Amino acid sequence: MTRQSIIIAIIVLFTLFDVSAKKKAEYPRAEIKVGYTYHETFVRGSDGIVKRDIPFVLLANKDQSKFYNTNTEFKDSLESTPQGRAISKQLRNDAIKRYSETKDESTMKSVVYQTFLYIFRSISDNQMTVYDKAGSLEFGVYTEPLGEIQWEISDSTKTVLGYNCVMATANYHGRDWTAWFAPDIPLQEGPWKLTGLPGLILEASESTGQHSFEATGLEASNQEIVPIYPYQQYDKMSRIEMLRQLRNYREHGRAIDAASTGLNLGPDHIRTGEEVEIDFLETDYHE
Repeated sequence: MTRQSIIIAIIVLFTLFDVSAKKKAEYPRAEIKVGYTYHETFVRGSDGIVKRDIPFVLLANKDQSKFYNTNTEFKDSLESTPQGRAISKQLRNDAIKRYSETKDESTMKSVVYQTFLYIFRSISDNQMTVYDKAGSLEFGVYTEPLGEIQWEISDSTKTVLGYNCVMATANYHGRDWTAWFAPDIPLQEGPWKLTGLPGLILEASESTGQHSFEATGLEASNQEIVPIYPYQQYDKMSRIEMLRQLRNYREHGRAIDAASTGLNLGPDHIRTGEEVEIDFLETDYHE
């Protein structure tokens, strides 16, 4: 199968799957669609400190929302069907072959996930459900009640995407956050888990500068808020347990991946000095 035929097959398969899914069920529809960029700092293997930008989308109405990465969802949709898995496997094998021949890690970008995160919220159920990676091959899911963030609203204002925004601050799961929300958009939503203000959060950053979110655009939408594609096993676990497992993988991931795939991507990075302070969005798992 040539690379061009694989791409054509993916387009056809995704279109057919999308039509089929809509015939089977109608899901709640969003009122607004917001694009965000997540600016992340982390430590990765022998690369040391790495910065990257990950695009996310928020679909939301007055009762429900979904925060996710469209590329991740597309790959998950492939993995959820036998035909899609065959295409995904071929793409992965091609990428591994190119890496083996060139030792260029960029050849793996087309098959390596930047994120596995999905967050679903239901105001009527007072519940947030989080799906994410929890290790090398492990995936976890947990739920939390809404309204855990205790915001303090200030008098400071600034304009974001043409909207007058008000500043609010809070400590949440170990980090001090500053958020800017738009009262003219009366949805108590925002990026990641940052919600609960009387207006949509358009920007947010934590005090160390390692993590921040900024809205890149928003529009009215009636897109369906589709559930996660259940192609893999998500183990129920606590948030703290998931973070601790993920920390172990982040620190020893190259050795773990080498054992499972046979690819030697080099030794894990030895963390020293300032790098010890680089951490996840939530840091209270150390307690």
